[in-house]
Amino acid sequence: MKQILLLISLFIFPYSYAQTPEPCGHKAYIDYLNELQPGFKSHYNQIYHRTVEESQLKNKFEKKDTLHTIKVVFHVVYNNVVENLHDSLIYSQMDVLNECFRRQNADTISTRDIFLDVAGDAGIEFELADTDPDGNPTTGIVRQLTTARSFLTSGINIQEADAVKFEVLGSPAWNTEKYLNIWICDLSVQGQDLLLGYAFPPTNAAFWGSNSFVPANRQGVVLHYKVVGEGNRFSLSTGAKTAVHEVGHYLGLRHTWGDAPNFNRCAPNYDDFIWDTPLSGTSSSASGCNLNKNTCNRTEPGDLPDQIENYMDYAPGQCQNMFTNGQIDVMRNNLTTFRSEVYRSEYPPAPPVLEPGTPIGVYPNPVKDKLAISLSSVDTTNTYSIRIVSLLGQEMVTIPLEQKESQLIEYQFGFKGLFLYQIVNQDGVAIKEERLTFIN
Repeated sequence: MKQILLLISLFIFPYSYAQTPEPCGHKAYIDYLNELQPGFKSHYNQIYHRTVEESQLKNKFEKKDTLHTIKVVFHVVYNNVVENLHDSLIYSQMDVLNECFRRQNADTISTRDIFLDVAGDAGIEFELADTDPDGNPTTGIVRQLTTARSFLTSGINIQEADAVKFEVLGSPAWNTEKYLNIWICDLSVQGQDLLLGYAFPPTNAAFWGSNSFVPANRQGVVLHYKVVGEGNRFSLSTGAKTAVHEVGHYLGLRHTWGDAPNFNRCAPNYDDFIWDTPLSGTSSSASGCNLNKNTCNRTEPGDLPDQIENYMDYAPGQCQNMFTNGQIDVMRNNLTTFRSEVYRSEYPPAPPVLEPGTPIGVYPNPVKDKLAISLSSVDTTNTYSIRIVSLLGQEMVTIPLEQKESQLIEYQFGFKGLFLYQIVNQDGVAIKEERLTFIN
């Protein structure tokens, strides 16, 4: 159980190059804000707890199958041809964002069984903008030549890096209330890869008041050009999933270990306080995909290992494959509350109202998580169930039905593709069998 973040995340490598890379500089940013206004850390933690509580309450009532689609503009700010990434890498990065946020990435098969019940589809998608702020057609990709050889000169300096967002050296933000701006540039220091990415929280998030340090024209995500897209020949350990991590911060998530300093790791006050991310005391950047890693090993029953599968950990990209349902609640709450103009929503069609005499079967087809079932013309004093079976004959789930002619059942199936459904009677005899497609 860990913390969420309405603040900046930085994927970084330490300036002492002989050390093991440290992928994120979020804590450095919090310290910077606390210098600007003493007491900020304490205030920030209060806001964070309030945000988590609100997201848990709000999402009890939100329709989880409502799809939110965010408009994205990429600013490619380059000093040479190597940094001027090809469109194909941008498209690839968009694919990775969509797959990961919808839990459609192929490596979800690597999620350990102990975490399968809490891994979820965020119901958030991304699309390149097709219209610019002036109403003109666009590809959603802006290219800007810069005289800056890098946007960092010595160590991690966020003010210095933020020059990428302004006219003198970079590309000004499009209306951050309408678009997710993602800047791509060189974040190395003296030729060494130091910072992989960072992201700012929502502007004027609830309860921040005068403590909101992030003006609108700085909102968005900044990425080192070497971690954009799959197939990037310079790709570093976190790869294209760096953007997934940073967009998680943009939507209010915090690192899974709560950004604890070394001497305080596993302390309860540094937990991220999300109910389904196990307590951990450190990032996994130096541990690889270590399935035995349990930095906060407890003696009580039910203790779980570190969730290295989580996008908000520092594990290499090949380890990361999930957001938890608790994290999803927070992201959806922050999106609909604080970034309410940056997305559009699509609501699933209501299941059909079945008229008397509708043939026995399941409606609609394909189906997501609501099945309208007709038992017309059968003996409704009998008992029936619906059984979902794979095309290889594996029984996936069996759900008892009510003793009436038509009914609606809701169920989170957790699988997609082509299956068979069977409506069976109390003797296990199928009175109806047809193919049924499940979508996410």
